[in-house]
Amino acid sequence: MEPRQISCDQKLPSLSASHQWFIAQNLESHTQIFYTLGNQQNYYHCRINELRGRRIRACFHGWVVLSNHPDTVLWSLWNPLTSKLIRLPPLIHKAKHSHECCLSAPPDDQGSVLLLTTIEVPTIVFCRLDTTRKKFKWIQMSYAKQLQSISGVDDCFLVTPTCCNGKVYAMTTGPYYCFVIHVDIVVEGKDVVINLLPFVEIPATSYNRCPSHNSFDTIRAFLKGSYMELFCVAVCFNDETRIGNVYLFKLDVTSMTWEEMVDLKDAIFFIELGSDYSACYYNSTVDSELEGYVHILGESGKVMYSFHAKDKTMSISSMPCTVLESQASAWAMLECRLEVDHVESKLEEKDNDTELVVRPVKGDNIEFDITTGESQSHLLNIPVHILETIMELCVGIEYIRFRATSKLCYLATSLVNKTTLSRLQMYSLVSPWLVVLDNYQGIVTLIDPIRSDRYYIKVPQKLKGDYQIYCSKYGWLLMYQLCGPMVFFNPFSNDIRELPPAPYLQTFCFSAPPTSADCMVVGFTSYPKWYVVYHIVSRDSAWRKFHLDFDGDGPSSYYFPTFSGRDVYALCENKGLDVFIDMLKDDDSWETFVDKAPKHSCRSPAQYFLSICGQHQLLVVVGKFGESVEVFKANEYTEEWEKTNGLGKHMIFISDTSCICLDAKLPEMENKIYFPRLLCNGGTKIVFYSLETCRYHTFDDRNIRESFGADLFGTKLHCYPHTWIEPSWS
Repeated sequence: MEPRQISCDQKLPSLSASHQWFIAQNLESHTQIFYTLGNQQNYYHCRINELRGRRIRACFHGWVVLSNHPDTVLWSLWNPLTSKLIRLPPLIHKAKHSHECCLSAPPDDQGSVLLLTTIEVPTIVFCRLDTTRKKFKWIQMSYAKQLQSISGVDDCFLVTPTCCNGKVYAMTTGPYYCFVIHVDIVVEGKDVVINLLPFVEIPATSYNRCPSHNSFDTIRAFLKGSYMELFCVAVCFNDETRIGNVYLFKLDVTSMTWEEMVDLKDAIFFIELGSDYSACYYNSTVDSELEGYVHILGESGKVMYSFHAKDKTMSISSMPCTVLESQASAWAMLECRLEVDHVESKLEEKDNDTELVVRPVKGDNIEFDITTGESQSHLLNIPVHILETIMELCVGIEYIRFRATSKLCYLATSLVNKTTLSRLQMYSLVSPWLVVLDNYQGIVTLIDPIRSDRYYIKVPQKLKGDYQIYCSKYGWLLMYQLCGPMVFFNPFSNDIRELPPAPYLQTFCFSAPPTSADCMVVGFTSYPKWYVVYHIVSRDSAWRKFHLDFDGDGPSSYYFPTFSGRDVYALCENKGLDVFIDMLKDDDSWETFVDKAPKHSCRSPAQYFLSICGQHQLLVVVGKFGESVEVFKANEYTEEWEKTNGLGKHMIFISDTSCICLDAKLPEMENKIYFPRLLCNGGTKIVFYSLETCRYHTFDDRNIRESFGADLFGTKLHCYPHTWIEPSWS
């Protein structure tokens, strides 16, 4: 559908209540764009008087908090529905500070206070919005002693203030103390008294996500209140700019515990990280395309990350061209309730006067009672053993759907049985599959990259908990639970092999299936100092280790350790390559194979993936958003990476934990790199990059579909632990 663009001036345009509206501000030209996202895009190009020279800082109680740009001296409150503007007196700074704000109550409430915090100094600046007074004034208060007495530490500050149920809360930021503080505001006559009270601890993030917990360089948390509910949103970064995961929590005020949210339903969060001031917005929306997501704006307003709370997937998309061309430097989301369109109001009134009649609905041989949700089909009036025979012919999603048809089908077999696995074994052996570990629902999902079919396996009881996938090879997953056991798991045979208790390790690899006498597990750790830890499964009862003495010039970490014969190759953080020679010998022989990263064409921060192809070491370099994909081969004579333009009859499967290079068993699969990403509007279609076309494609059965782009925008990634696995039933 063609986007609708309308120009307006001076005042807020008539915005439809059937969409969620966002605002992009060009602070230099004093122009704004009110826009929607999704398939039906609408744009209003505006120059609103109240926003001239002001930037949006936050929304509370239907009011928008504004500060002048760039000085943040003049603050004001604007009601978009009534166009009312409340100007506050100048806020004179001794030094320039970056403030975060919170409006405790609507301005017409006599106890309403606009409160500002900053991480530069432990102070609160506030202004009481008493409309009966002729003048407003700012008051500054130091909370250093109060917070030090609560936390027991110095250099602790209040951040992300918000209001909920008529109270103001903020989080602390500082070493060794993470708490939500109740900012108790009491209005006594003309005076305002503010006290800090400990409220509840900040929620801890789960270990069971991908990449592993220790790969998150930064976690930024946002506190957000809405009516009677208090939320905490944690955004995790893999590096300085690349968002890797999102955690959502809601406070149970009865038990005073945080509960991780499994579904946002019809609500959305919008987090603005595109400018120098971050902000968090929340709204219940009627826009079905956006609901259920945490939308995070990054990359200076150019890229939107969208985390789906229920599916636990992260998609990336480029901002609409109209917004990009506006050269905006500040963004926000309207939280206020817009007036419902006249036609929609009439429909609602008509619906309220309509009597609802409930009656059974009859179809072809089926009677369905919508009051009870139960259905009976005469087609299912057959013996159970015949149903079992039918279900033996179902695989994957067909099996799940047929099982959910009725109680009789449900009882005919369990969620996963040997028959399903035997059908699965005959179904496809031409490539690895994408495996996703969902311990919340207790399901292992396998996705076929060719047919795009999904298969579901129940997580064994022994593997319930915060397990992380560290390595995949030979049809086995090497998994580790923080402060728990390390195990091998074969999801095809349901076989579990537990290893002796292991020390804390950052990366792992193994040389052969755990059923083999030659299976060796090798791990690396730099804590408290560099060690290589290894274990021979068939004969060791404990782990062995040897110290790596780098003379103060060692890598901070190793990535993608991979066996090649008895040697282990590992990628350094400078993207050089080290080799540990003959791991079966009890010595510490290692050397630098390649000492620095290759010269590549990526203009954005690149990702690196190491794989072994026969006797060759391959390095795949991928741009931040997949805009560049290159393959390099290690030259042992020049000790450098050399670019290669193709893989021949090979194929590579990359993920954050494993990088597998195999011979292609089908001509359609060769010379391609497969990503653990799905096309957003393509169901379960796996995305791959063709080194022949230099474009991204998906399969339609065994047919290669037309390219959907030259980057990974419009694709999504599982946030649960995931990797590629080669099917194996032994």
